[in-house]
Amino acid sequence: MLELQFAESTFDKCLKCNACVTSCPVSNTSLEFGGPKHLGPELKRLMDNQQLIDDKRIELCTLCGNCDMACSENVHVSTLTAYAKAIHAERSGTKFRDLVLSNAEMVGKLASAFAPVTNLAMGMKPVRKVMELVMGIPAERQFPKYRFNNFNRVYTRKYAYTERKVAYFVGCYATYNAPEVADSFIKVMEHNGIEVVKPDQKCCGVPMFANGQMKQGLKNANYNINSFLEYTRQGYDIVVTCTSCTLALKKEYVAYVKTMEAKELAAHVYDADEYLLMLKENGELNMEFAPMKEKAGYYAPCHLKAQGIGNPAMDILELIPGYEINDVGAGCCGQCGTFGFKTEKYDVSMKIGRPMAEAVKDANADYTVTECGMCKNQLDQLTEKVVKHPMQIVAESYDRAKALT
Repeated sequence: MLELQFAESTFDKCLKCNACVTSCPVSNTSLEFGGPKHLGPELKRLMDNQQLIDDKRIELCTLCGNCDMACSENVHVSTLTAYAKAIHAERSGTKFRDLVLSNAEMVGKLASAFAPVTNLAMGMKPVRKVMELVMGIPAERQFPKYRFNNFNRVYTRKYAYTERKVAYFVGCYATYNAPEVADSFIKVMEHNGIEVVKPDQKCCGVPMFANGQMKQGLKNANYNINSFLEYTRQGYDIVVTCTSCTLALKKEYVAYVKTMEAKELAAHVYDADEYLLMLKENGELNMEFAPMKEKAGYYAPCHLKAQGIGNPAMDILELIPGYEINDVGAGCCGQCGTFGFKTEKYDVSMKIGRPMAEAVKDANADYTVTECGMCKNQLDQLTEKVVKHPMQIVAESYDRAKALT
């Protein structure tokens, strides 16, 4: 079944120009990876000629999407590599570690339920050494903290009554690791007179796709499509605070699920900063921002760039009087979701991320801003700067302005 779906993905426009290879952060770091051209379109040609090779190098693909952006012929290289990863996993089996990492929602539920113990254990060297020996998760890798009072515990609203209304796709990170991001987004919407609901939802599936668990990822995708369409058909906009989740709902569901429902859903999906920018362009954005005399460096996640929407976070934050924000101009952070949590990929992850760390240092800002929780994890490990989500800054500016009135 996987091979049949894979065969439907386009590859014949590939010119073998190497644009995808030069844009690939792994190809530019490691000689072990065959590169997106070879393990995408070229591997697909071999498969069509009954010459499928079981190439474990496909596991080095992070599904960052840089190859798709680089292709002048609009070949969806990441779709080809995603199915190649799934076929490889189906034929060769999946490590227990990779199954665990692909189920971010399950891990989040369990870890947050015992958050104090979980966080304490994850900070103990003996525990981390055992994890490295038994599961292949590097002892040096920093993990995000889990919260007992996760967002699912504190926010259950299912109906909104304002003219504009938002169905919020929260994502695993804002739910279990950083509920302050979700709280800030709710505040920003409240300051704009927009009520927010949280529909029933599952993990977006990105960790599953990245670990070759395509069938489970498709189950989650179909669940989310059906759940959120009930809201979009009632006039709700879908807004997401994690760029990886946004990309899944906008692009990956369309490419992998291949249904009209997936396309219908994608037409209503906005990244949170993109949504605020849309409100501004429509003359609907609350412009009462309090001044903030701060300097920030902005790091753009790969999954934001893959959406092709520019840098809406910078456009919004520049509206705050006195606020200075500059793009650090760095490439991939190297965390790449679950990629950086694997022992055999840890050195590659760190090597990819070092230029980003240098760019953050050179920016000499008060803190760093990014939308992606996993990019934040890498920034926390490789830099000394505090990392904030754009919604936290916008919410703070609105709160200060309200306090002054």
